[in-house]
Amino acid sequence: RLNDPFANQYGEPDENNTVVYTRINAEEGAEVKGINIEMNFIPGDYLTLKSGFTLQNSKYDEEQEFNEKEFTRTPGDYGYISFTLKPSELWALSLTGNYTGKMLIPYFGPRLSNPDEGELRNSQRFFDMGMKLRYNIKLNGTTIQISGGIKNIFNSYQKDFDEGLNRDPGYIYGPLSPRAVYFGIKIGNFIRFPRNPL
Repeated sequence: RLNDPFANQYGEPDENNTVVYTRINAEEGAEVKGINIEMNFIPGDYLTLKSGFTLQNSKYDEEQEFNEKEFTRTPGDYGYISFTLKPSELWALSLTGNYTGKMLIPYFGPRLSNPDEGELRNSQRFFDMGMKLRYNIKLNGTTIQISGGIKNIFNSYQKDFDEGLNRDPGYIYGPLSPRAVYFGIKIGNFIRFPRNPL
């Protein structure tokens, strides 16, 4: 149960069609309820598996902007998964994934017949998965780590960015970047081997 929850109030467009968002306290309260499940599986240093999933419902007691009680930019379900395989100190494979469910997004853009009034849109679901492989090379007491991977493997990314001079700059949601491949090299003594007892 939330008392004096934050809510957005959208002002009237000025001469430049700029709409100001003002964060206020809603006159009535709000209720957030749901369930969260998490799982960790770590049989040893060589393997780690973590995951979690949340179902939630977030609503104001009274209708807010757009005559809507449901929180905006708040998905009703989301989760994550993380997998790391590390058979030795020399190499490791990591997989990560973040799932984001649908949510309501305010839109005040030129695609509307009356952009001043705006509308609420349902976003798509996203699953942002990444993979990273790293390998360590010992060379004259120094460790060289070579790594590479892919971010957002499935390119789960917003497809309807607004365009044009009068575009809605606030109409952005979902993963921050599309699919990307990266490589890296790190040099240093960052691997700790067990010391021999004296």
